Amino acid sequence: MWTKRKANCKSHLGIFAPLQIFREPLHPEFLKIERKRVGVIVLLFILSFAVIPLLHELVPNLLRNTVNRPEFFRGMIIWAGIFFVFELSMFFRINHAIKKNQNIPRLILIPNILMEFSIPALVLYQGIKFDQSLLVMEYDGLTFYFVLLMLSAMHLNFRISFLAGVLACVGYFGVSFLGMEMILPEGDIAQMREIYAARSLGLLFAGFIAGIVASEIRKRVDSHITTLEDQREIETLLGQQLSQDVARELIEHRNEKVGHKVEGAIMFLDIRNFTAMADHQLPEETIEFQNAIFDPLIRIIEKNHGIIHQILGDGFMASFGIAVKNPQHVQDAYQAGIEIIEIISHLRAGLNGEKTRVGIGLHCGEVITGNIGNEIRKQFSLAGKNVILAARLEQLNKQFNSQFLVSRSVAKQLENDNRLESLGPVKVKGIDEKVEVLKVV
Repeated sequence: MWTKRKANCKSHLGIFAPLQIFREPLHPEFLKIERKRVGVIVLLFILSFAVIPLLHELVPNLLRNTVNRPEFFRGMIIWAGIFFVFELSMFFRINHAIKKNQNIPRLILIPNILMEFSIPALVLYQGIKFDQSLLVMEYDGLTFYFVLLMLSAMHLNFRISFLAGVLACVGYFGVSFLGMEMILPEGDIAQMREIYAARSLGLLFAGFIAGIVASEIRKRVDSHITTLEDQREIETLLGQQLSQDVARELIEHRNEKVGHKVEGAIMFLDIRNFTAMADHQLPEETIEFQNAIFDPLIRIIEKNHGIIHQILGDGFMASFGIAVKNPQHVQDAYQAGIEIIEIISHLRAGLNGEKTRVGIGLHCGEVITGNIGNEIRKQFSLAGKNVILAARLEQLNKQFNSQFLVSRSVAKQLENDNRLESLGPVKVKGIDEKVEVLKVV
């Protein structure tokens, strides 16, 4: 878990933890948040440069004439260009790391925030120098710093937001102090310094508040990430025993005590003469044979969007379109059966050199799904008449000396496949009416 690893790291590092934490890689979720924060700054920058000339054209007196000096705009464009290129490169660097699943150390946040708060100070100083007034500090300076402080909360780190507040405080007061020394404005200088000092402390306090907000959001994000990682771990563990889709279904409906009716296809498969083979083999030979058989079969089922629910000693039950909805579930199930027969034909049992044979029964229709059992042991299971019919079709392979039988319900959705040969209506055990059975030739 991300939060557990972080806690363990702190406990071992002791007093060096505050320094070491910046060498840790940013979690992918935090990288996405940082990408969005930098993206917002880039977007605001573009909008500002698009809106200011437009406003100046519509309201010529909006920008003072003294600011319209070419040398001022040259300096401003240079610093603004550096700021824009830096933020844009940061955005693409983070975006590339997310796509390539690369690690980026938390240390990258430090030069980023230093650049974001130092360049605006230089631009403000340029404004005071060419305008010969502190007017730019009254509106533009405060607004810009407050926007950056609000966005610093997206770092989800108290230290970073508080550092942003310190930089904003020092930058704002430093620029105003140097500006007053440079232009020597009329009025009470001492009082003006007190006003700008109070505003600077306000920026420091804003950074502190942004840090608290960031810290609270961080706790909830950490909790959310831990929950997601716990769920992924459970899905992985369950998926090794069942399948990822069934594991997800169990987790999503773990508190439900009722079943669901779902349309899908059900396949039963049995390896012929498995018991006789096992009696003549060593235990390790039997396991080796099972793995050799089941490995390609499992891959075929999963490739065709199916799920294996139960693996017995000599067979399994699989479903298509049940745990995960799939409008092509019948076609996928049929294709999986064809591929299984093809690959089985290349395998040999190793007993007297005889070819391995299987029996497959495939039927489709409405089935009942549910988590059956008690508090000690539960199992995601399928039930209903159509499940029973699929199992009976598999057993009929012995009677017809075949390997793959399907029902008329399946055949109707296969668009007159020429590999199907009707065996006529057959009385099936446990089913009142006769069922038309088709053999896959």
